[in-house]
Amino acid sequence: MARNFIIEQLKQKFKDQQSFSRDALYDFYLEFEPDLKEATFRWRIHNLKEKNLIRSISRNEFTLTYRPKYKPILDDTERRLSLIIDKEFKTLKKAIWSTRIISEFMLHQPGRFFTLIETEKEAIEPVFHFLIDNSVKNVFLQPEEKELHRYISELDNAIVVQPLVSKAPLQKVKKISTVTIEKLLVDLFSDKKLFHTYQGSELVFIFNSVYHKYAIDFTKLFSYAQRRRREADLMDFIFERTDIPKTILND
Repeated sequence: MARNFIIEQLKQKFKDQQSFSRDALYDFYLEFEPDLKEATFRWRIHNLKEKNLIRSISRNEFTLTYRPKYKPILDDTERRLSLIIDKEFKTLKKAIWSTRIISEFMLHQPGRFFTLIETEKEAIEPVFHFLIDNSVKNVFLQPEEKELHRYISELDNAIVVQPLVSKAPLQKVKKISTVTIEKLLVDLFSDKKLFHTYQGSELVFIFNSVYHKYAIDFTKLFSYAQRRRREADLMDFIFERTDIPKTILND
């Protein structure tokens, strides 16, 4: 049977579903290939992904809906800080980003933002002192809640240096190591003191906005949440408060 016909049938079958399971996809193919072997089915999935006809939202869950990969827009501050740090710490694993990028997903816009520099735990103090020595202003090392409210929330250009969680999902944007959408969501959910501006109903709005606009790798998201010891809490939050389909929790 012509492949194009099967693909059109697949689109019709799942077009009204936000997501569908691997088993449902396998049952669909059995209608056209009753003797379909597992190895062949894996190739069918691979081929559909290569043609951007389906994408994974978790290990055994797919969707037909295309959403682009999230790439934050980095400004001169992030580029300048990355260049300064790279001069002294060439191989350092790090993430640089500004809370400004969260505004895209928010209902109520904050008046001020701050930049985060996350590095390997052993490097946070050397990086902090190196920035100070290079005349970088308003730099804070792992600020306590009092500092966050008294100083950072009142500054337009504060810089926070803190540890990077091991195996955090990162990406390169114009050669700058920065956050993925999965890391951004988990961090906002996990660190309620640092990201106090983005909690409550605003956090729900952020999760929903991200889900409807960009591709989320939920396997990556929950794996990182597990490293932050917040996996169960995050699942409850998604299940009880967001628009994200509950089928992504079935794996």
